[in-house]
Amino acid sequence: MPVPAWTSLPPVPHACCKLDAGGYGSVAVDEADPRAAEPLVDLSDYGLAGKNYYARTDGGNAPYHRAIAGHINGLWARRSVAEKLVRVNRGLQEWGFRLFVWDAYRPAACQQGLWAFWWEQARQDRPDADDASIRARVLEFVSDPSRFDPGDPATIPTHATGAAIDLTLQHLDTGALAEMGAGFDEMSPRAASDYFERALERGDIAPDDPQLLHRRLLHFAMRAEGFVNYPPEFWHFDWGNQMYVRNLAAIGGDAPRAAWYGYVRPPEGESRTLSEPGER
Repeated sequence: MPVPAWTSLPPVPHACCKLDAGGYGSVAVDEADPRAAEPLVDLSDYGLAGKNYYARTDGGNAPYHRAIAGHINGLWARRSVAEKLVRVNRGLQEWGFRLFVWDAYRPAACQQGLWAFWWEQARQDRPDADDASIRARVLEFVSDPSRFDPGDPATIPTHATGAAIDLTLQHLDTGALAEMGAGFDEMSPRAASDYFERALERGDIAPDDPQLLHRRLLHFAMRAEGFVNYPPEFWHFDWGNQMYVRNLAAIGGDAPRAAWYGYVRPPEGESRTLSEPGER
């Protein structure tokens, strides 16, 4: 039986430089770009699988084990982003996979809930650290919403643009999520996109390790549609927002001068200000 082409993909590139979930605020947003006014769409209307991780009330969303304050229930993204994800799915089907989305558009209120959670975690882990050190640690994985002003592009959390996507692979035959070697929102070195590439280079894993191959497949399937990965998180991709421009430039790509997706308000009927465990 021929070896599927996806098992022969090249390595996920090593991170070229130190990046965090901030620092992209200096990238301009071109509000005159026609795409800037593109609406949010419900990803379920495009046949995309997923479940909003931050809306779960069953405790199955480690490390939170509860719904996050400010969450919305659905999965929404800019229309062009949804169309791109559909095309990624078509390519994956040949190899027996599809995308499974954990998070897409995220209101600023939900970003505040996540920031508060991870700030407290970092404080517990490093009780003697000063606020600047705590902030730097949290910024490795979470955009800072503390200065958020919808009229100021320098303060927009990347998921509040509707153009940031957190996802993984799902087996078409069983419905099981693919082995990736780290859980969603696992804030550890194992979450880095190139983690298993470095393990392979050290001789710690075999070239056919499924976690290695699954990460390669997700990475290059998304890159084929223009998405750019955030290297500390194998699951996070952007297209058309400020983080996209910053990260594309960092990897040596032909980055545009400005983003075209800035802040967008929550979809009608989905805006939430508070959610507690068990609330429906």
